[in-house]
Amino acid sequence: MIDRAKFERDGYVLVPGLVDAASVASLRNEALRFDAGTGLGVTTQLVHRSALVREFVTRGPQIRYAIELLGPDVCFTHQQFVIKHSAERQRTDVPWHQDNGYGRLEPPTDLTVWIALDDCTTDNGCLWVLPGSQQLGLVHHGARGALRAAAVEETGVALPMRAGDAALFRSLLLHRSLPNVTARDRVALYLRYCDPHVMMITEGNKPVLEDQYSWMVAGEAN
Repeated sequence: MIDRAKFERDGYVLVPGLVDAASVASLRNEALRFDAGTGLGVTTQLVHRSALVREFVTRGPQIRYAIELLGPDVCFTHQQFVIKHSAERQRTDVPWHQDNGYGRLEPPTDLTVWIALDDCTTDNGCLWVLPGSQQLGLVHHGARGALRAAAVEETGVALPMRAGDAALFRSLLLHRSLPNVTARDRVALYLRYCDPHVMMITEGNKPVLEDQYSWMVAGEAN
């Protein structure tokens, strides 16, 4: 079970060994199959193109934690593979941001599941978080190239993880990752779950279940 008090206080929890080694290998291979080979490779919304991704995001071991933190009715809404290519390629850092600073959901009670598909270290670009920052509400995000960035002066806390570990956090938690300065690619999987009644503000206030990539994974959407 999740330490709910810690989750509400810090905005995140770690789940060691969420995904078994065979599934990690399969998902990593799938990420590389769709990879375009750029410095920061981000491949999104593959539920209609990959049976493996569709099966995992709708039936994977993270669903029980989504139910525990969101309640019995859970909708999947977003997936990304994020590959930080090795040091000789382009820039791979991701600045401080909130997930709701990109795709805004209202109310912002959704859950991010960030799964390491490689051992993630401070050298290859592990996740960093700013504990408690979800209590700030939605902060201003400016453009940084194709990415968005929030102004944060604190260093934050690094979250090194082994392949198969996961970080669960609120969409308002500020987080970032630094460049991959190693000789090997670093692969992660990002998933987002929410209550089926939220609205997609950045998509014209569209109900989440009207989005083609949203799937009920638990309970009912009444």
